[in-house]
Amino acid sequence: MPSKNKTKSANPNDKPAVSLQDDAAKKSLKVSKTDSSPNSRPGSGKLPKFLSALSYLVLVSGAAFASFYLQRVLTEVNQIRSESEEALQKNSEVLQKVQHALQQVDSMKFSLEGLEATVGRTQAELESTNRAIIKGETETRRVEEVLQKLQNEILRDLSEGIREVKQAREHDFSSLEKTLEVRLAELTRSIADSVAEFTGAQEEAQAQLSNLKNRLEEQNEPGNLKNELLAITTAVADLHTANEVAEGNIGVLREQIVSVSSELQTRNNELASLSGEIEAVRSLVQITAGSLRQDVSASQAIVQAMSDQIQSVQDEQLRTSQALQSLQTDLMGELSKTEIREDDMEARLKVTEESIEALTNSAAVQASRVKAFLSKYETHESSLAAQSQGDEKARQALKEELGGLRNSLGELQARIEDLADTNTRLKAVDGWIDDVELHEALGLKPVLQTEQLQSDESENAGQKEEAAEEVAKEVATEEAVEEVAAEEVFEEEALTEEVVEEEVTAEETVEEEAEAEEVVEEEAEAEEVVEDEVAAGELVEEEAVAEEVVEQ
Repeated sequence: MPSKNKTKSANPNDKPAVSLQDDAAKKSLKVSKTDSSPNSRPGSGKLPKFLSALSYLVLVSGAAFASFYLQRVLTEVNQIRSESEEALQKNSEVLQKVQHALQQVDSMKFSLEGLEATVGRTQAELESTNRAIIKGETETRRVEEVLQKLQNEILRDLSEGIREVKQAREHDFSSLEKTLEVRLAELTRSIADSVAEFTGAQEEAQAQLSNLKNRLEEQNEPGNLKNELLAITTAVADLHTANEVAEGNIGVLREQIVSVSSELQTRNNELASLSGEIEAVRSLVQITAGSLRQDVSASQAIVQAMSDQIQSVQDEQLRTSQALQSLQTDLMGELSKTEIREDDMEARLKVTEESIEALTNSAAVQASRVKAFLSKYETHESSLAAQSQGDEKARQALKEELGGLRNSLGELQARIEDLADTNTRLKAVDGWIDDVELHEALGLKPVLQTEQLQSDESENAGQKEEAAEEVAKEVATEEAVEEVAAEEVFEEEALTEEVVEEEVTAEETVEEEAEAEEVVEEEAEAEEVVEDEVAAGELVEEEAVAEEVVEQ
């Protein structure tokens, strides 16, 4: 195909080259004709003709060079197209291989599912065989016990027979022989019967053991299945690696195809810049070749690494087998430790149960106390409500009394003002008395004025006494009211203190109940932890049993 394209592309390019050569020959003939024409023109006309001929020659050579260059460019373009077609074919082949590999992977998945089902069946059969083995062991133990009992009975019978023989010898030798024969016959019969029973039981046990051995020999296929599974897993891993390598190569090839197609479009559209683009294509081809070489080397390294990994996996299998053996020993030790822990946890559970019972009893007592405190609190609240009502009534009465006292105080203030007026009058009277004394000293005694003064003094003294008595009464009433109010306030404070104390005690009881609930929750959490540990021990035992079954 590429050779045909080359010939097809070369033929149209050859035609313009030939036509250009013919045109150049015709023009050279015309020039020669013009040169061979008679010397009609002077020598000055030869120079432009020579220049025109040179220009024609230059044009012809340029056209020939351009045609040669175009032909070369087209050949390179055809080569690139052929390479791209080959790359597309390779991509299609790789895609087919990938699809085939995916189909193989799917088939391998189905086969793995079937193998898993068979493994499950074999595990069930192994469990049944283990149960049969356990039953056979119990039966053999029972047979051994029966044989032991028979031996004991035979020895007992022999000892009794020997005693009877001795006694019979003492009595009668003839009767002794008869009894010996009878006893020996009975003993032989009993021994024969016991031997027959023992042989029958032994044959049954041997038959069961042979059946179990046959079953186990028939069920030795899990080892082969394991080998097949390992081979299948290695094949699947190889296929996955091959798929990954193929996908990487496909991605690289697709990127190359996209870049080449874009470059071809740009070259078809821009023929003027073909030379630079061809160099870029060459550089890209070199880069892709280098990347392909790198991919090949990387794939080789991956293959080598996979082989190393396979070897390491085999080594790890050996190590895991050894580790399983060590784990079995460790599991046996841990089982003994778990038994000891179970005993300790049972003791702890007993202690926690006892503490829980004590806490429940204390919680019940505290609940009864709280109920009693609540009832007392309600009674105190009712008494406080009644006392508050009485206090309000007393306050209202005190307010009324205070209003009366204020009125009386206002009257007292008015009287005190009157007393002040009387004092001023008394001062005036004193001044008048001084004048009178002066007059007496002078010998003048106004009788009428003295009588008036005496009467005024007596009135003022009576008013003063009355005002003092009223003030004393009012002060006494105020003191009594203040004492009553202070007593009521003291009683209210005492009641509030009692209520506060009761509230504090109630809060303390509530806090104690909360602490008891927290202790109960902690004990419940401890029980849950113990249950979790017991479940973990059971899981460990189940895993050990499963590992033993797998090893068998």
